[in-house]
Amino acid sequence: MGVFPRVVYWDEDGRKDLLVGRADGRVMIFLNVGTDADPHFDGGTFLQVGPPESKSDIQVGGRATPTSVDWNNDGRKDLLVGAIAGKLYLFLNEGTNTAPDFRTGQFVQEGAADLVVPTARSSPDVVDVTHDGKKDILTGNTEGQLLLYENTGSDEAPSFSGYVYVQTDGVPVDLPGSPRSRPFVTQWTDDGVPDVLIGASDGIVRVYQGSDVLTGLDSFSPVAATRLLTAYPNPFRPSTTVPFVLGSRSRVRVLVYDVTGRRVAILTDRIFGPGTHETFWNGKDEDGRPAPAGTYFVRMEAGETVASHKLVRLR
Repeated sequence: MGVFPRVVYWDEDGRKDLLVGRADGRVMIFLNVGTDADPHFDGGTFLQVGPPESKSDIQVGGRATPTSVDWNNDGRKDLLVGAIAGKLYLFLNEGTNTAPDFRTGQFVQEGAADLVVPTARSSPDVVDVTHDGKKDILTGNTEGQLLLYENTGSDEAPSFSGYVYVQTDGVPVDLPGSPRSRPFVTQWTDDGVPDVLIGASDGIVRVYQGSDVLTGLDSFSPVAATRLLTAYPNPFRPSTTVPFVLGSRSRVRVLVYDVTGRRVAILTDRIFGPGTHETFWNGKDEDGRPAPAGTYFVRMEAGETVASHKLVRLR
């Protein structure tokens, strides 16, 4: 369950191998013992991290979604891994391309904090979306969206300071339900323009052709509509993040109510600028006492927009 494959040339022998993320948060490499045209694979090896004398299996907490990329332009393949919590784990290769060696792991940063993909279940692919010679990140998430993190640093030292939702025909990619979008950039139509394949939990693989997507920054713009995004994690214990998007500067009130309509907590009540923001509920009521396990509703009031979502607090 939860197997996530990427086809890579891992050990430089000219035969395609399988890089596989697992539901338990570990990552495996299956080396091709056949030919490039007729692949057959060995039993697989768990990729490890740490100094040579004390390595352990790479572990990202669940739902590992790996991709191989030369992150720092040193000519060696590195490992970027998404995970169920929404962070992006980076493992730099200190070995060789025939025998990768990962000594330490780190989180990709967004400004001065760890990058966390909204609604969690990050699933990254790395590509120069904006055609400026610098690698950007495209990622899926729990809600079935496609997010672009533009590289504001350099190609050898990427940095990020926010994201926009990728659109198709002027509408943000947002698959129905909470389908866990899993993007992959490729030359699907072989016209020289990158296309995007997106897998999801409904078993359908969707193709977004690159005539309007991935042709430059002008093809990407923030979502203008003000809306409340899905809290994550949900169900939760002991706290949850509540993201929201503003199309313009607004006073925002985010509140939590129980099933009887009684107000339990005020998460925020202040003015925000346009863009994507987050607030948090620590699972406590207005008096600082832990709220009982059960069903709650988070409500956002911003200008003319009122929206609410269900929350489930676990014991």
